[in-house]
Amino acid sequence: MKRWMAAVFGVALGGTVQAQSNVILYGVADANIEYTTHNAMSTGGSGSRVAMQSGGLAGSRFGFRGTEELGGGLRALFVLESAIAIDNGTLQQGGRLWGRQAYVGLSAPYGKVTLGRQYTSMFDLNASFSPTAYATQFEPVVFMLGTSLREDNMMKYTGNFGPVTLETHWAFGEQVGNITNSAGWGGGASYSANGFGVQLSYDQVDGTRTAGSTPKTQKVAAAGRYEWGPAAVFAGYRFGKSDATAARTVARDNLWWVGGVYSVGALSLTLAYYYDDLRTFRPTATTTSNPANPRQWLFVVDYNLSKRTDVYLSTAYARDSALNFDTYNGPAASYVMANGGSSQFGAAIGMRHRF
Repeated sequence: MKRWMAAVFGVALGGTVQAQSNVILYGVADANIEYTTHNAMSTGGSGSRVAMQSGGLAGSRFGFRGTEELGGGLRALFVLESAIAIDNGTLQQGGRLWGRQAYVGLSAPYGKVTLGRQYTSMFDLNASFSPTAYATQFEPVVFMLGTSLREDNMMKYTGNFGPVTLETHWAFGEQVGNITNSAGWGGGASYSANGFGVQLSYDQVDGTRTAGSTPKTQKVAAAGRYEWGPAAVFAGYRFGKSDATAARTVARDNLWWVGGVYSVGALSLTLAYYYDDLRTFRPTATTTSNPANPRQWLFVVDYNLSKRTDVYLSTAYARDSALNFDTYNGPAASYVMANGGSSQFGAAIGMRHRF
């Protein structure tokens, strides 16, 4: 059914998809009812708020992916993926049609090279070491990986060699005079076998060069995972440093997280804790401060109704920050804590369908 729909879509666009040997339409529809406390977005700027949200355990999306066998182990591939808001039907990612991912590439026995808008190497390598697999609602993914977890104009290499995965990327800044202006790059490696896994990754985003210097935002992440029977435990660390002078910038911090998942039958339980040693924060372009270290607890109950549909209850409690540490996420913040607040609680009941 998916391939038939993708073929029809291709004919409507001029028949260009017909030459593909394998084209699939896929997606996620995830919506929930969320309750939050101490919310500055509520009436009067303080109090509780109830709202419908899109994306609790996973971001809602639809996309097309395809491959073509070229012979000799060589394969062409592409992905076009759009982020949608289930609650109101609008496009996310600033209204981009293919805002989540848009790339084309070649795959061979020794790895694949892809070109376009993609996730960073750190995002990919750390994905299986996130307690919730990057739940969009109450896991501080943006704070963990940065607002540049996706980048435009990226060239990326991924190689899988048994239990070892290697990945590196370069995102062109496309600025005149200096190839590093507004560029991004990174890489790392992971190992996973017999229920045990580790990863080490690096990510850097360069700003615009001014007065002979280029501001840099750098992150290093290391994480581990161990699985036995129905249970799994996770632990990770991320160092962050930024020379950027923009207001509300975290100049230096150390983020730690631990978590566990227990699954029995159709039910899974997830518990996680995140703590940030916030060494230096820049509230304005010319001032710095050392605020209280934020932390957050998360608990998720997920029940599978089928292989593709599940219902869930997510809860989180943050101290010394809005949920997801959004007090320090600048323009990317989804949660705003009321003035004078020191904590925020959130709970959501929702469902997710994958197709």
